[in-house]
Amino acid sequence: MKVTGIIVAGGRSSRMGQDKALLEIQGATMLERTAAALEQVTERVIVVTRDGQGYGTIGLENVPDVYPGMGPLSGIHAGLSASGTEWGIVIACDMPFVQPEVLHVLLAVTEKWAELQGTTEPALQAVISSVDGRIHPLLAVYHQSVLPSAEECLRSGRLRLTDWLDKLNVRYAKVEDLPGVSEDIWHKATFNMNNPQDYQLAIEQLKHSVQQNTQNVKSLKETQED
Repeated sequence: MKVTGIIVAGGRSSRMGQDKALLEIQGATMLERTAAALEQVTERVIVVTRDGQGYGTIGLENVPDVYPGMGPLSGIHAGLSASGTEWGIVIACDMPFVQPEVLHVLLAVTEKWAELQGTTEPALQAVISSVDGRIHPLLAVYHQSVLPSAEECLRSGRLRLTDWLDKLNVRYAKVEDLPGVSEDIWHKATFNMNNPQDYQLAIEQLKHSVQQNTQNVKSLKETQED
């Protein structure tokens, strides 16, 4: 299954007060962190931006919104339009806890479900992450066949993602569908930063994780030495 990684970074970050894509955590911007995770599961990563918003200095491939100022649906549409692959895995630029293993398992489940559904039901068009009944269309995998309906919604100004998804053949991935991914990792993966408080929370949690991992390694070494 050929897949392109798509980072949606065209939002205005109004609640954050600064560009979320360029926020730094542990010495790397959110764009760099997200791209690094995607690069481990895809061969190509592109960033969808709004007009005049370029990230060329970071060394990532940029594509502009085809329908600027029309929200996340526009970002998904632009990314898939530029991808050139059958499938695209889409991530918002403000999800600091997304790990490569989550993306890998999400893609594996998509491939499995696509093969199963294609033989007995209409072809699968999207797999959307879901946690506690809440769906996350910006941590999801989309097929190229969603583009005509996305275009129709954008042209008519119907921009709600849930309304658009209702038109598609979608499956929702819950933690029980993802072998090897714990509930804690899956919950964290779907966390996104909307305001400065969320940003500070992410920094503190990731700092704690690093300290815990360091302590675990130290304890393991001491055990081995004993």
